Amino acid sequence: MTERPPSGPDDLAPWADDDLVRALRAPGTASELADEERYTAAFREAGRSNVRSLPRRAAGRLGAGGTAVVVTVALTSGVAAAYTGNLPDPVQRIAHSLVGAPAPGVGRPDASGTGPAHSGSAAPGSGGSTPTGPSSAPTASATSGGPTSGASPSTGSRSGAPGQSTGPSGSPSTEPTGGVTTPPTSAGATASAMSMSAASHRVGIGQTTTLSGLVTGATGSALPGHVVVLQVRGPRHWRPVEQVTTDATGLATATTPPVSSSARYRWHADPGVHSSPWLLRMVPLLTVSSDVGGSTTELVPSVQGATVGDRVRVLRHTPGHTVPVRRARLDDTGSATISVATPRRRAAYVVVLLPTKRHAGVRARLVVIPPRPAAVTIAGAAARTAPGGTVAIDGTVTSANGDVLPGHKVVLLRRGPVRWRPVGHAVSDSSGHVAILTPAIAATSRFRLRTDHRVHSATWRVVEQPSISVAGQRDGSTTEVTASASGARAGDKVVVFRRLGGRLVRMRHGALGADGSASFALKARKVRTTYVVRLVATKRHGPASGAVAVPGA
Repeated sequence: MTERPPSGPDDLAPWADDDLVRALRAPGTASELADEERYTAAFREAGRSNVRSLPRRAAGRLGAGGTAVVVTVALTSGVAAAYTGNLPDPVQRIAHSLVGAPAPGVGRPDASGTGPAHSGSAAPGSGGSTPTGPSSAPTASATSGGPTSGASPSTGSRSGAPGQSTGPSGSPSTEPTGGVTTPPTSAGATASAMSMSAASHRVGIGQTTTLSGLVTGATGSALPGHVVVLQVRGPRHWRPVEQVTTDATGLATATTPPVSSSARYRWHADPGVHSSPWLLRMVPLLTVSSDVGGSTTELVPSVQGATVGDRVRVLRHTPGHTVPVRRARLDDTGSATISVATPRRRAAYVVVLLPTKRHAGVRARLVVIPPRPAAVTIAGAAARTAPGGTVAIDGTVTSANGDVLPGHKVVLLRRGPVRWRPVGHAVSDSSGHVAILTPAIAATSRFRLRTDHRVHSATWRVVEQPSISVAGQRDGSTTEVTASASGARAGDKVVVFRRLGGRLVRMRHGALGADGSASFALKARKVRTTYVVRLVATKRHGPASGAVAVPGA
């Protein structure tokens, strides 16, 4: 065996400007030499039987720098280059002496390209080549930092994946080949700005929404494959919500958690690069119910997503404008009870939940339909009245469930010869009551009440009560009895009775004259006699009677 020529600094002079040579000649850094003893012990342990001892002259020449060269070559892609014979001859000789790499010229492709491409591939026509070198070479683990023993480059048992080359340890390298297209990413690129957008600033309670943002670089171009973070503003600082990666157009999208209160969101791209905040207002769920009574209606708003003490206002729509009616605050059940006067007709109310820091404002519209009158009662202050007198007719308007209904118009009707005619009207008060005076009574009349929804009461009859005066005068054997009636008509029938004991004995009958009087000539009696004159009732008036006592002979 011929002795290998010593390798020294002058042997690398032709490649002094090469990057690899400069890296090998550079002094070891603190980080590179930090684990020198551990790696040296690992190499010594792994090479007790397989790695030849370093010649004393080479060790003397390399010293601590040689150890750095070994570590640098072992921990970088130089190991692959050393085992494939692609290092410069002086460096290849060092690797051959230290780590058992092939000698210069061994395993390197010849000028015709027919030589072996790398140590892990089989030569054409052979079942698997065994390049010159040790059966096992130590390698450094990328994760633990400690040495591991990999497969020997002479085994050729592992082949690289398509588009990858195989290193001396049999593991595929990540260096892409010309046949593989890698998607462009913004790894290493710095974001300059990021936008923020969403479908709306309002979202219902418990719902989610999607936020989007475009990442751009210093030149204004989009940055695909860039990692960004969606943040939400907390009580003191911004908190991360979700980390996403931009798509091929540089757009990032993320969905918020279910919204329970209003919050501000923003995108964080790189240190100092944020989007403008996007305020998401939580919209509570507001429902309104009503309990319509005859005089009072209760509006009950119920809110999901509000807190105790939040303010509620009630407005009423009127033609041309909106009028505030009431205000209240929510209780611990998230509801409130607001009493309003029952409208006389169909009315629209709006219940407004005022906004706070925790939620947005929301409103709900409610139409209140007052109950329809189902009945109206009638009663008169009297059933009889003197000619020309009046009677007060009372009535109460009620609904189907018996509630009194205020604010309803009630008309007093009197029966005429052909139909009912209105003779007065009034509006029911807060208790649903009305009182209407009849016109002057000139004849017996029938009255009834009618509401504004065509509901009629029963009939109330008012009888005209005429008055009658009776006079008696004795003239010899004849007694003349005269009766005069007020409120009766000519021709109305009158009857004269004589009181006998406890009963009346009919004597004569006749009719009123044009002047409303009638005279009767009766036989005089020797004893004092009482005569009774009765006006018979007609359709126009009631009965009337008068009495007179005539002394005896």
